[in-house]
Amino acid sequence: MNPISSNSQVMALIASPTPPYTTSNSDNSPSSSDNITVEVDYRKGVKYLVDNSKDMKMLPPEFVLPLPESERPSLAIHGSIPVIDLTGLYGPVEQRPSTIHAISSACAEWGFFRVTNHGIKISIMDEMLKVIEEFFNRPLEEKMRYASENVMDPVRYGTSLNTSRKHALHWRDFLRHYGGPIPHSYNLWPDNPSTYRHVAKDYLKEVWQLAVKIFGAISEGLGLDSNYIERALGDQGTRIIAANYYPPCPEPNKTLGLAAHSDHGGLTILMDNGIHGLQIKHNQTWFAVPHVPGTFVVNLGDYLEILSNGRYKSVEHRAVVNAEKTRISVAVGHGPEMTAIVQPAGPLLKEKSESKYRPIVYKDYIKAQQSTIKRGKSALHEIMTSTDNKIYD
Repeated sequence: MNPISSNSQVMALIASPTPPYTTSNSDNSPSSSDNITVEVDYRKGVKYLVDNSKDMKMLPPEFVLPLPESERPSLAIHGSIPVIDLTGLYGPVEQRPSTIHAISSACAEWGFFRVTNHGIKISIMDEMLKVIEEFFNRPLEEKMRYASENVMDPVRYGTSLNTSRKHALHWRDFLRHYGGPIPHSYNLWPDNPSTYRHVAKDYLKEVWQLAVKIFGAISEGLGLDSNYIERALGDQGTRIIAANYYPPCPEPNKTLGLAAHSDHGGLTILMDNGIHGLQIKHNQTWFAVPHVPGTFVVNLGDYLEILSNGRYKSVEHRAVVNAEKTRISVAVGHGPEMTAIVQPAGPLLKEKSESKYRPIVYKDYIKAQQSTIKRGKSALHEIMTSTDNKIYD
């Protein structure tokens, strides 16, 4: 495919069943010798677009998002989220209460925190990032084997948002699949690179053990038995790994890698390749979260907001992009079994009328949240029992 000239206009036509990117030289005169028309199926991903548009200087119009000026990525405040040393959960019993208090405070005030001394070897983290990068660098036809428009498929490769419904495009490619020690979908995971399944299996096992520790602390912080949330999840619940690839973007302040959203599960445990890009919304202000080597960022999802009956809040966050370097992130979400009824924990309610959320089957909640083009916490709003509860920090 010919590269796109630097003075070309890039237009994405997404109304057709197979939406192409069409580009043409800005000089429309018949005598122009470098008139170029290139069609690229957007479903092949932004990496494919960038790799075949080496001199692209303008963001394709269909990626330009209607962001209010105050919401521009470059205006986010650079700050830090709470940092929790998990030594207190692994070490002497007398340290545990202070660590649980720190986690409880972070859940109530931020919904996000960073964990250190988490017990997972740096080499395991690095290996996972390596195989994810290798997957995205595989030939397009290999990645397209996993392409799907069904948000509930066990393995999916795609681009932009998770939904297949028409929407303004986002500067992201992704690989998502269910996880676990030996999940039923294990044989469906990518087989290239050849080490992917082995590395991902080991990584997910380690991250699950970390999640159990944190779930235990959160349970105690809510005044529940330390195993309450783990039991509520069912047999290790539902784990979903989401690997995101954000290539360099010609005009990063005009788009997003991933729009503002909350996660549907209980806890998401995130790492990245050292390139900044995570922003979280706190007190109606966007904060840029810096990368800290060897740590994980943990955030609460909608399931924990519901289980805590609103005592803890899931928090909107987004991914921004940059013009120089590719960012790769790996998030593992932990939620209940697909058939579980999601509702507030019984011990936290004196009467059922105190529940701020209507019960819903977890599978139905995921499908509703992942299928919509609405962002933010729209899916959670739909199951709230009172509009008074739809006010967030």
